[in-house]
Amino acid sequence: MAASNARVFEVTRQLQHPRATVWKAWSERDRMEKWWGPKGCKVRALRFEFRPGGFFHYSMETPGASPMWGRFNFLEISAPARIVWLNSFANQDCGMARAPFSDKCPLEILNVVTFSDTAEGTTQFLRAEPFGASEDEMKFFEDLCSSGNLAQGFGGTFDQLTDHLNGA
Repeated sequence: MAASNARVFEVTRQLQHPRATVWKAWSERDRMEKWWGPKGCKVRALRFEFRPGGFFHYSMETPGASPMWGRFNFLEISAPARIVWLNSFANQDCGMARAPFSDKCPLEILNVVTFSDTAEGTTQFLRAEPFGASEDEMKFFEDLCSSGNLAQGFGGTFDQLTDHLNGA
């Protein structure tokens, strides 16, 4: 996990499954609910419209805490190679909301995930960067990257993807 620019986060994950299988994990509502989000959270899809202009609106529920919501606004879908979306925290009605942990967290993050075939399975590459962010929000994102918090969060999420793909 490395980035050449501190304002961009990149992570590559090698998956021991065919690209079609990995694509299904990203493109089907019931599968996304099984692996997306922080470890320890139960994710429930409230809306899943896997098409450009569509939304994945979800709740994240952790025992003993109030639910949080997030959303993807899908911009581009090129099966089975690429998904582009704006990710943000949300309210329960799918409107954008500030992150519950900081008002300096960017409102939206532009994410691009690509999938390519390898002899061993699939390479998944994700690139994330703030979208329409203020200078304070950019600095907050840089700090998330340099502290390892973003890498840890995506690492846990992608560990759950691997477990899901492995049938756990």
